[in-house]
Amino acid sequence: MGATITATEAAADLAGPWQDDGHRVRQLPISTGAAGLIDAIARVRGGRSHPLPVAGGTAVVEMLTREDVAYLEPEPALTAAAKEPTGALVGTSAPVAEAMLAARAAGARRIVVGLGASAVHDGGTGLLGELAGAAGYPGQVSTPALEAVRSQWSQVTLEVAAATDIELIGLQGAGAALANRPGWDATRAQEVEAEVSAQVAAWERAAAGSVHRNLLAAGQRQARAPYTGAGGGAAFALSLLGARLHSGARFVAEELDLDAAAAEAELVITGTECLDGDAMAEGVPAAVGECAVAHALPVVAVAWEILTTRTDDARAGVTTTYPVLDPRLSGGGPPRPQAPQDREALRRRARRIVKTWAQ
Repeated sequence: MGATITATEAAADLAGPWQDDGHRVRQLPISTGAAGLIDAIARVRGGRSHPLPVAGGTAVVEMLTREDVAYLEPEPALTAAAKEPTGALVGTSAPVAEAMLAARAAGARRIVVGLGASAVHDGGTGLLGELAGAAGYPGQVSTPALEAVRSQWSQVTLEVAAATDIELIGLQGAGAALANRPGWDATRAQEVEAEVSAQVAAWERAAAGSVHRNLLAAGQRQARAPYTGAGGGAAFALSLLGARLHSGARFVAEELDLDAAAAEAELVITGTECLDGDAMAEGVPAAVGECAVAHALPVVAVAWEILTTRTDDARAGVTTTYPVLDPRLSGGGPPRPQAPQDREALRRRARRIVKTWAQ
């Protein structure tokens, strides 16, 4: 729910006052697919956690395994990789490939990669290059290299839980969004976008020459598809290998069977750091609202910052919203207290919600 509160902690804080009041509560922490993916899955489904050293041991990708399924959360490793200069690109997505190779070696036959807005932006070329090297085609961007990689991964189901639906290239793509980063300007963003677009186009041409090309996508650029910009383009690279790209929050909700939990509920409470248009389109409130509408359930959404209108809320299936702190107590701007103060503020708001809704 924020930088200092995990989904599991937020669920416990929101549930506590209801339990104290004698109500039966089902806690179901949900992730957007990037940060918190493993925590959410492990909390509900269990599994074994394995830290995977990548980038020569300078970073770690967390992996959760359940039977022959592996969930990967590579964002911390990508953040570390973004600090390394790679020409005109921003970092490298190669750590994602390293983690995938380790997961496959451990026996995974289904690999779920959680990706979001990333510090890395290389169009997924680092990931593809790493896998091409492992397939015997180091440094090559070609149809034979791509087919060799696809052959090696043909027995593994690949899925991406994407926290953002941004496309990789284009005026509204992840490259254009670089201009919004602190210390960046439009000129620098355009230089990186041009380099990434050139490399991405080379991989798209390799895919077009493959006998396994996607006929349904003929005439379309795969890098313009929704979700391909997640992980700085790692999602695009995985889509070339046949991975299915999902809305992260909706994917996690399905993995945890939110629908079954909603079928037994009378009220649903959800939360996020900032309740805005993105949260109502691709965030946890969107996934929760869609599920609750199917069961005609009221939904209460809690956030540190609320930027939506009642119309926005209604469209997303949210009945009402509450700020964690009343605006008059937050100094006028979005509050960003530090733990444990933020958790206590959340519990206070939860107690007030009980008084309003436990009728």
